[in-house]
Amino acid sequence: MESLGDKIYRARKVKGLSQEELADSVGVSRQTVSQWENNKFQPGSENIDALCRVLGLKREEFADWTDACDGVGECPTDGQSRTREKVLTVTAALASAAAAIMAVITVLLGFITFTSNTGDMVDNSYSIPQSTFYVVFTITLITMVACAVLIVLRVRVKQVKS
Repeated sequence: MESLGDKIYRARKVKGLSQEELADSVGVSRQTVSQWENNKFQPGSENIDALCRVLGLKREEFADWTDACDGVGECPTDGQSRTREKVLTVTAALASAAAAIMAVITVLLGFITFTSNTGDMVDNSYSIPQSTFYVVFTITLITMVACAVLIVLRVRVKQVKS
């Protein structure tokens, strides 16, 4: 599949424009056009519109790119996307581990809080208030929701990439 930079380069050559001429027409620097063509950066939504106007292209030709970008400012390159994907992967893994640990602590705390010994045994000597259990339970739920959100974000980044 042709990269966005290749599309811009090819269209610029077909129109017989230099990078400087294209940059002036779009309202950016020549270096920016060079970075677009070398796939170091990708143009934002406004610049895509200007490129379409100057190069005589249709916005649909950039459909692969526009679906993967929020259209605000310059979009991340492949290297930046991979870094974001790695950060999300590590964060999701850490959040999953934290959620698992919190779940175990919550179960143990609930067992200690809501059980008492009967018969010849002494009453529960831990005397943990129920409010403490509810706070830990709430934190555990928040951790699990955050974990789920991170996993969904990770999946979305992976889908956008492929």
